[in-house]
Amino acid sequence: MICISIAQESRTLALADMLNAVAMGADLIELRLDTFENAPNFSDLIGARRKPVIFTCRRSQDGGNWAGTEDERLALLRQAVVSKADYVEVELDAADAIRPYPGCKRVISYTNLKETPANIDTIYAQMQTKKPDIIKITCRARTPEEAWPLVKILAKPPVPTVVVGLGRPGLMLAVLGRRIGAPWTYAALERGMEAYPGQPTVSDLENVYHYRQIEASTRFLGVTGLGEKEFLTTAALNAAFAAQQSKYRVLPLQIGNLEVFKRIATAVKLPAVLIDDDHQGSLREILAGFDGEAERLLQADMIYQQGDGWRGVYTLSNAVVNALHEAAAKLKPDSPEPMRGLGVMLYGTKPMVRALATVLKDRGAAVMLCSKDKNVAQTTAQRIGCRYVPFEALYTTLHDVLVVVGDPGEVEEELEESSEGEAFLIKPGYLRAQMIVLDLTSMPRRSPFALEARLRGCTVVEPRQLLAQQIHAQLTYLMGEQAPSIEPIQQTLATMLADEDEVGEYE
Repeated sequence: MICISIAQESRTLALADMLNAVAMGADLIELRLDTFENAPNFSDLIGARRKPVIFTCRRSQDGGNWAGTEDERLALLRQAVVSKADYVEVELDAADAIRPYPGCKRVISYTNLKETPANIDTIYAQMQTKKPDIIKITCRARTPEEAWPLVKILAKPPVPTVVVGLGRPGLMLAVLGRRIGAPWTYAALERGMEAYPGQPTVSDLENVYHYRQIEASTRFLGVTGLGEKEFLTTAALNAAFAAQQSKYRVLPLQIGNLEVFKRIATAVKLPAVLIDDDHQGSLREILAGFDGEAERLLQADMIYQQGDGWRGVYTLSNAVVNALHEAAAKLKPDSPEPMRGLGVMLYGTKPMVRALATVLKDRGAAVMLCSKDKNVAQTTAQRIGCRYVPFEALYTTLHDVLVVVGDPGEVEEELEESSEGEAFLIKPGYLRAQMIVLDLTSMPRRSPFALEARLRGCTVVEPRQLLAQQIHAQLTYLMGEQAPSIEPIQQTLATMLADEDEVGEYE
């Protein structure tokens, strides 16, 4: 079930939010009595409910707003119990003061807003002695290391247990909880109403994480990172799995301590994990080896389980070259090898440049490397066997394709402004019609530079299409002929990035 919390000052506003929550898909509603200005009318609130309701009255140390005495607070909770509320939440240290009562289930809770304590197992065991119908644990979990004890509690709960992680790993705990049969998870009604940073909305749980479709037999594919690219990747993968009626869904992850990351991946039995950009070069010590281009780069954008070890794969370079190949084929429809002989300028020195240059050379392209960092660019060009072009000569060196990869830590400088006042790393004024342009610096979104390239008649490779090809290539590598179709991936990305299409004519 999905539970939405309501924290309003009055009965009227609370009743309105209860209706909105049900309309948005809530299965359960939490009413926060600590935010009411006046004493609540339980008969009205319980009588108006369309879904089960949990009554809570939180103290300040538990993240609440209760300003009265403890005796008054307990009296309010007892009143909710005898009014036959569906659920009443009672803190562990107050559990003995509010006994079980027929017709109302007690949620015994423990909240720690500062950390996940080292003795959380002992606390959990103590909670089980209080005759709970449900146990709820809310702890600060900022890293996978802090979340790991909570993952272990979720593994085999002797009592129906809800675990709320306050922090980025909280989403992983919510999705994992669904698979092991947790009674519910919490969600915000809409953006801007989150109870804590990173809390998903009802829409996120349903449309991105496919929360309701997760069951005991669900298998997870990991996706690390919680940026927009990873959010879109998760939505696209889950849409593809759903269209195929696959048992797979995505588990959102973070990479902190590598040993803890391995433990979580092993405990959940992940067959593979897609790695975010920031961590693709940091996994070497846990990998048994690399495949293909990953061995050249010593970094991976996907790792997969083989036997007792993990191996790394790098898929982006091939996806980029395939996208460029498609663009070149439209300009040279009669050529069986449209990349052959094309001058390709790679701007930047990020690690993927090496793999990209190698694959482009294999397709017959004349590869050039340019960067503002002369020393690094020259050394890199020598290693990969391509021509080095000084940045000052970029605008006078003939090339048919420009791929903007960027340099590590590069910051935009005001070189030339568009009519809208945008600043660029590369002056777009030199671009000419029929050039093929791909800017990877804003992936998965279009950059202002790419928009300028379109206005100047260039063939611009869509970052969203490139991301779709990469996701599909990763699935094909893992699943072979069993891989889902690329169409649901493309449709999902187009829908979720539809706001871009409102900015000028781009398609």
